[in-house]
Amino acid sequence: MTLWPNIAAADLRSAKKLQQLAGLVGDLLPTDEGSFVVFGSMARREFTVGSDLDWTILIDGRADSLHLRLVHQLRNRLAEANFGKPGPTEVFGGLIFSHDLVHAVGGDEDTNNNMTRRLLLLLESAAVDAPGSHEVRSRIVNAILSRYVQEDASFIRSNTRADRIPRFLLNDVVRFWRTMAVDYANKYRARAGDKWALRNIKLRMSRKLLFVSGFFMCISWALRDQQGEDDSFVTQHLVDHLTNWAQRTPLESLAGIVSRYAPSLAPDIFDNYDSFLALLNDNEKRTGLEKLSPDDAYEDGVFLEARNVATQFDTALTKLLYESNDDFTALVKKYGVF
Repeated sequence: MTLWPNIAAADLRSAKKLQQLAGLVGDLLPTDEGSFVVFGSMARREFTVGSDLDWTILIDGRADSLHLRLVHQLRNRLAEANFGKPGPTEVFGGLIFSHDLVHAVGGDEDTNNNMTRRLLLLLESAAVDAPGSHEVRSRIVNAILSRYVQEDASFIRSNTRADRIPRFLLNDVVRFWRTMAVDYANKYRARAGDKWALRNIKLRMSRKLLFVSGFFMCISWALRDQQGEDDSFVTQHLVDHLTNWAQRTPLESLAGIVSRYAPSLAPDIFDNYDSFLALLNDNEKRTGLEKLSPDDAYEDGVFLEARNVATQFDTALTKLLYESNDDFTALVKKYGVF
């Protein structure tokens, strides 16, 4: 029997859905310029019965008026196949061009939507298997990571400390996590509490997992074996390290850290995440949470169950961050706040 059956079932369900999506996109994408990319639970390999599909056609090339036609065709195919529409924020479900993802990092041009797309592309995305799709996504991911590294003062000056990490990227990961938390509060007001309970549990589980994975992505660089390493190629080695990390799901990344630095915490972390996915895949419970108001939440058994799961998950992650391996926790304490 699988140790975490709901995680395994969601992974298998996601794989089957990705195969279906590959059939739907067919030969729609422009050669060598377009990628059909999914985000959210599908990209995390956590797809459940009620999951929406967050997707985009990612363009790395010249603008063409025919690109929008591809979006309309793909939308129709997805609707006919009964895939749920992306959320109402208009972050996904259309075209995204690589220029702003690479060049607009920080400053006035880096909108909330642009930052969200960029960070999710690094932390929570997968290319659907279609001609050129994987290559285009990989090319853009590499360009974004190169931008972060090449303009990071820690790596373009004479800093040779063994514990240096990509701070430019880390600061954006932290900014993204705080933005998700702030947007959660804003959505409560803007949507009059609609789906508040479900979004509350997701923020404490899958959104927190996303942040933790991004944080580990950055500090893991200082934990590598550095013996015999040529520092003259450090920036390229770092980009390669981060690129490899961006190919894994957040759960895979977390599992790697846990198995190496705190294996005893695996049950506390993954038992609770397994319970979270079981809840999301229970249509009755999920629907109940979607309809639950904040006023009634703390008297609702399903919400209290989910809240307890989220609290235990948080407690286990806190132990991992601050009470596990000394080398690991030293980096967390050094870079986790300042």
